[in-house]
Amino acid sequence: MMSNSKDAAAVETESIQDKAMSHRSENETSCSVNQLIDMKKEDTTDLTDMIKPDNPEAVSTSSKRLNRMRRRGRLHKRQIESAAEGVDLKDGEVNNLKRQKVDNEEDNLQYHHAETDWYIENGLRKVYPYQYTYLCYCKGRWKGKTILDVLNSEFMSSSLEFHTRQIENGGVKVNGKSIRPDYTLKGKNELISNLVHRHELPVTSQPIQIIANTDDYLAVNKPSSVPVHPCGRYRHNSLTFMLSRDHGFHNLRTLYRLDRLTSGLIIFGKNSTSTNVIMDQIKSRQVSKTYLCRVEGSFPEGKVECKEPLDKVHPKIGTWRVRDGGKQSHTIFERVNCNGTSSVVRCYPQTGRTHQIRVHLQFLGHPILNDPLYNDDVWGPSKGKGGHYGKTDEELYHDLLELHSTKIFEDLVPDTGSESSSCVANPKHHDLIFNSKQDSETHLLRLTPDPNCDFCLKKYQDPTPDKLTIYLHALSYKGDGWEFSTEEPDWAKENWSLQ
Repeated sequence: MMSNSKDAAAVETESIQDKAMSHRSENETSCSVNQLIDMKKEDTTDLTDMIKPDNPEAVSTSSKRLNRMRRRGRLHKRQIESAAEGVDLKDGEVNNLKRQKVDNEEDNLQYHHAETDWYIENGLRKVYPYQYTYLCYCKGRWKGKTILDVLNSEFMSSSLEFHTRQIENGGVKVNGKSIRPDYTLKGKNELISNLVHRHELPVTSQPIQIIANTDDYLAVNKPSSVPVHPCGRYRHNSLTFMLSRDHGFHNLRTLYRLDRLTSGLIIFGKNSTSTNVIMDQIKSRQVSKTYLCRVEGSFPEGKVECKEPLDKVHPKIGTWRVRDGGKQSHTIFERVNCNGTSSVVRCYPQTGRTHQIRVHLQFLGHPILNDPLYNDDVWGPSKGKGGHYGKTDEELYHDLLELHSTKIFEDLVPDTGSESSSCVANPKHHDLIFNSKQDSETHLLRLTPDPNCDFCLKKYQDPTPDKLTIYLHALSYKGDGWEFSTEEPDWAKENWSLQ
């Protein structure tokens, strides 16, 4: 149970917290799950005018279609309930709902953009912590488990004490109602909400370069460290959010993705017709893709092909390895230059498997020079060269889990008073650039710690450059009737040397 006494950090910041909460109420948007649902109801035209239950053509919606609608998020909670009651949404009616959502898209964007703001500090783009409500339906594997067990097993970055406190304080609700930590989840119709003080990880402040902007396509040069879509602890610091908020590009359709650490060309479609043109060419492997990378050692001259099949190390983690019986994979490599210790290599992936280039280079014994995952001793004495790892699959899986956990928490530093970047306001900040009009006092107010937030009371070091980039760059994509490319990165130049 949570103690009634305030901890020391909360007492010291009580007066400034009052100001901060007042500031947040004016500049940030936070609301309960019931308010969110009400807002969505107001944004949606009453279905009774669109769908008549006594329509003789209406038939009961199958559970398979209902689940598909839930997964895709095309219907709000009220609409899902209507479908469950036997009202069938035919294709034309679903399209009408889509058009209504497009009409309200501008309001939705303004709502999301008002959640928080960003600033630049020490060359990093950072986001102010903000109130955010996670919403999801109970998954099948959660049925019969307590809400506390689910939160503790699925969201391991927070402590058991934090999850317990969240539930007891009413931050976690089921179907809009407060619950106890021992509440047992009953099934997929339960809507779980979790109101948190959300902290995003910083990314490089390197600007997004617009390569091409036409009526059909948008092509950009994505900086390393920026994920394409919101994921994990990245939302406002994701490429789609940044393009929407800072550049005014909304409703973009992603044609493919790059790893967060990979830089280079990303192409978005602006309408369904242009999107389908490139998507069809990608699926039929009619698109020529060229990547650049810098690898360890002297890569062989001439063209080198690797056709080793790829498979996940373990179903629970997104790490890949060469394995017989895996997915067919094919990459062609060609050395560009070599400085004696490392080589620049052009990569021509013929298939599009996850981490394909990185794993094939590891297999060839020339992993990417600064690859934090596939150029590590966790893969054995030879770092996975030739597919030899020196350990069983189960041992490799547990070692990779430990490596992942270490990289998550390695930026934590003890509270010794030394200067470091922190979720807590640090008056020793320097090289600050604000996105909006505000002063240093407002900046500090927006960084006021929340006494109920685990992340607020921990200090972090700013990530170093080697953790924000990987020497892998998407250089060009070419298809039937179109072609986009970027400039080569600095590390690909022949006279480049590791500082």
